[in-house]
Amino acid sequence: MQPTSAGATSPGVEAHAGAQGWREKLAALPVDTGSATLDRMIRQELQNPELFSYKVKNTAYKFSFMLIPISLPFLWLMFVGRPDVALYDHAVFSLYSLSFMSLLFVATVLLKRVGFGGLAAIGFATVAPLHMFLHLRQTYQLGFSGALWRTLALLGVAGTAFLLFLLFIIAVALR
Repeated sequence: MQPTSAGATSPGVEAHAGAQGWREKLAALPVDTGSATLDRMIRQELQNPELFSYKVKNTAYKFSFMLIPISLPFLWLMFVGRPDVALYDHAVFSLYSLSFMSLLFVATVLLKRVGFGGLAAIGFATVAPLHMFLHLRQTYQLGFSGALWRTLALLGVAGTAFLLFLLFIIAVALR
């Protein structure tokens, strides 16, 4: 550390030293999944978390379009008795909905970066379900109760699909 005046250290040097300490602590974490191969891959990624983060982001954007065909069977199940709704309608609904959620996610990240993390989290937690409700109601000409139960089901399905997608992305990035 470089002293400045009266034994004080420069904030930039302290931040760099703190980042180095964080990386060392992360690399020293005990890993025991029960699989030697998986343990080795995780330890390797813990040595360079920035590279792993880059690999996850790169893989996620490449496979993000796969969320549309993943969501189609679930949407079809929610409208199984409606002859006026075709698979094409679900594909368009999914594309519009995922586009909106992507833009909402970008807005959330930007708000967090400029210091409004709490507002961003509350906004995301309220705007996403509200959008799903209004989007379902308008697109499929649903009443309040039909749109409400489908929104709740869609939130569960979307959460599950997102977690599975995230696990898939991490698995691909670990290779």
